Amino acid sequence: MTTHRPDSGLPPEFDDLDAALRGARLEPRASLEPEIAGRFARGERAARRPSRKRMMLGWAAAAAVAVIALGAAVRGGYVPALDALAATKTTNVCCQDLDGVGGADDGVIVETVGGKRVRRLVVYEEHDKDRTWTPGETVRFTRPAAPTLFAPKAGDTLVTHQFCCGDYDGGGVPDDGVLVVASADGNVLMAALFDRDGYPTQNQLR
Repeated sequence: MTTHRPDSGLPPEFDDLDAALRGARLEPRASLEPEIAGRFARGERAARRPSRKRMMLGWAAAAAVAVIALGAAVRGGYVPALDALAATKTTNVCCQDLDGVGGADDGVIVETVGGKRVRRLVVYEEHDKDRTWTPGETVRFTRPAAPTLFAPKAGDTLVTHQFCCGDYDGGGVPDDGVLVVASADGNVLMAALFDRDGYPTQNQLR
């Protein structure tokens, strides 16, 4: 496992990616020179063919700029493109009355990056009593990284339900809660995690 480098400015979950980028060697593929020679033989001409050394320097400079920009972007906040490469953890918690219509028959699936940032959240309805989602069971709500509130129908009365506390993000500690906004008839319009710190008056949704 890669040792975390605090001076890198990157979150710990990107340590492996950072190490891979720093250790990367950039060089042209073996077939590039024969390909260029073949094009020249067919009559294609370039205004000026850069030397191998110049090409290597250009690629190295481009890679360095990309790594610097990447580090700056990560230090500045959330980078969706990096999330696709980071290690994730998926947690299933079942079963509770998340929609408020009665019966502890709802579960929540949470995919997190580094056990912290939510990348995907799904609320489903449990049918077969195995306390986990299986194909064919009803998905009541799904959202990507950012908390999302779907528009209610005209005349809907919205009800907020809070459930605290459990290990919803897979971090190993029961310090998370779930907040669900649903219509009176149980239509789930929003679901998000919050940390127990500050509960119940200062909850930052994630």
